[in-house]
Amino acid sequence: MPKEKYDPPDPRRIYTIMSAEEVANGKKSHWAELEISGRVRSLSTSLWSLTHLTALHLNDNNLARIPPDIAKLHNLVYLDLSSNKLRSLPAELGNMVSLRELLLNDNYLRVLPYELGRLFQLQTLGLTGN
Repeated sequence: MPKEKYDPPDPRRIYTIMSAEEVANGKKSHWAELEISGRVRSLSTSLWSLTHLTALHLNDNNLARIPPDIAKLHNLVYLDLSSNKLRSLPAELGNMVSLRELLLNDNYLRVLPYELGRLFQLQTLGLTGN
């Protein structure tokens, strides 16, 4: 049986925020906002370790589900999940009590988790196009 061919990632789509030397020396980054777009279908589990984020833009992708681990991003104030293929949301979103803006527009949502009622800081909830 032939071995599967390994295609390395396209270097045009790889971006580094810090050099390998900075990471090795323990330098910390200070960015608080992240945008991931471009028909993304799944998210790396390493994303959930970025607990310093205050804004996360995951709009305009092909995400069919959001893992419960998203609740580890406890400092998020802004979360945009618009224009994906979401049919449901994890109940753990209700634990993200710092959220002020949650955009869920243009998905396939019919029911929201009861736990979203705990988001007392929420000022904007976008649901159009569901």
